[in-house]
Amino acid sequence: MGLGKLIRGQTLSSISYRAAEAWELAQLFDREGRRIMYESVLTVQPGQEAVLVNEGTLADIFRPGRYELTTENMPVVTALKEWKYGFDETFIVETVFVNTNDIIDIPWGTSGKLTLPDNTFGMVNLGANGKYSFAITDSAAFIHKLMGTKNRYTVEDLKGFLTSHISMMFKEIITEQPMNFFDIQGYCGEAAQALKTKLGGFLADYGITVKAMNLQIALPEAVMKAIDERAVMGAMGGMEAYAFKKQVDAQTEAMVSMAKNPGGGMNSVAGMGMQMAAGMTMAGQMGNMMGGMIQPQGGQQIPNGMAQQTAAPAAGGHRFCSQCGSPVLPNDKFCSNCGAKL
Repeated sequence: MGLGKLIRGQTLSSISYRAAEAWELAQLFDREGRRIMYESVLTVQPGQEAVLVNEGTLADIFRPGRYELTTENMPVVTALKEWKYGFDETFIVETVFVNTNDIIDIPWGTSGKLTLPDNTFGMVNLGANGKYSFAITDSAAFIHKLMGTKNRYTVEDLKGFLTSHISMMFKEIITEQPMNFFDIQGYCGEAAQALKTKLGGFLADYGITVKAMNLQIALPEAVMKAIDERAVMGAMGGMEAYAFKKQVDAQTEAMVSMAKNPGGGMNSVAGMGMQMAAGMTMAGQMGNMMGGMIQPQGGQQIPNGMAQQTAAPAAGGHRFCSQCGSPVLPNDKFCSNCGAKL
């Protein structure tokens, strides 16, 4: 075998690559030890960029298309290697194929629960999660600052790098923009936009553009229950109707329990009264907490004390004994069932 045929057998005349998976961001082309030949054909698929690296220095970048690697279309590499014009001239250069497609619906979540002070609920522990989309828009910056000497870089590598940063950014956002738990949907939209801006500014230095971001906040059960209670109160027409409903629910529950077991204990008449009284006490507590949050017509806020006073009479002028929960007439001084003073 002549020297010319030996050299040709050790050269690479065609270079192309197709990613094995959609979440692969960059892959170093395996030359299998072969040198690239002058006028070799480089094929870059749609959604790719091919970056040629010479001895650690980023050289030329090729966008989708078919290229013959000659001195005319490789000015940077040509200057580095000082090629001579000749068919048998070969050179060593690494080729990195970068995925420039939009990478969508990447899940994220805070690394742990965040503790926040709140005027209504005190200290609240919450977390957040969501999805984001991005694209590599500067292949040179991405390879230089993120991929480095890796042969392959994937979305999982990027997620591992970003998890702690996203958690920190979210904590900054909820500190800068105090959360309104009772308008959580609107707040999530604002917080998602703020997080997209922060994350986008951070990733721009790495050649990545954030295309979309959504966010969901995981609230504690107690906070979710309070939000549901407020929604019910609003649907019923206000705090008075809501308090009356809680009283009726307590009475109904006590009577059903007594009917199931007419014996002593909590199922006796006294026990029924205690259960109904507890229900009315809970209704009053919920009313006090929610009262300061209700806005009447005209936009004037009702003070907690006034809300508590106006909530006392039940609908239709009826009253209930605070000891046993039995209904009493408006002018009664004592309960006709247990004799307690009203």
